[in-house]
Formats: sequence, structure tokens, C-alpha cells
Amino acid sequence: MNRAILGWLLLLLAACGAPAVPDADREPPSNVIGDPLQQSLDKARSVEDLSGSRKSGLDDAIDDAN
Repeated sequence: MNRAILGWLLLLLAACGAPAVPDADREPPSNVIGDPLQQSLDKARSVEDLSGSRKSGLDDAIDDAN
């Protein structure tokens, strides 16, 4: 009986042991937050630049009309 319990405990420990893939061989996780955030910031900058150039063109047209 004790041997059976000891056998099950050893089997349980072996099953809960170290992962099959060592940490050195694992791929690093992708930048889940940083990449989409950077893309959003780039889009916002381009919209801001476009809006600024349109406003500048409108200001120039108003100045020329006066």
C-alpha cells in the first residue's frame, strides 16, 4: 500500500515537473501592447499633419483674399 502511494506521488511529481521546452529555446512573446500602440500613434501623427496642412492652406487662402 505504501509503495502504491509512493509510486503515485512520484508519478504526480514527474507530471508536474519542468516544462518540456527550455526557456532558452522558446520564442520571445511579440510586443502585444507596444506594436499596436505605436501604430495608433503613427496614424494620429499623420492625421494631425494632414489637418495642420489643410488649416495652413485655408489660412493662406484667407490671407490672399484679404
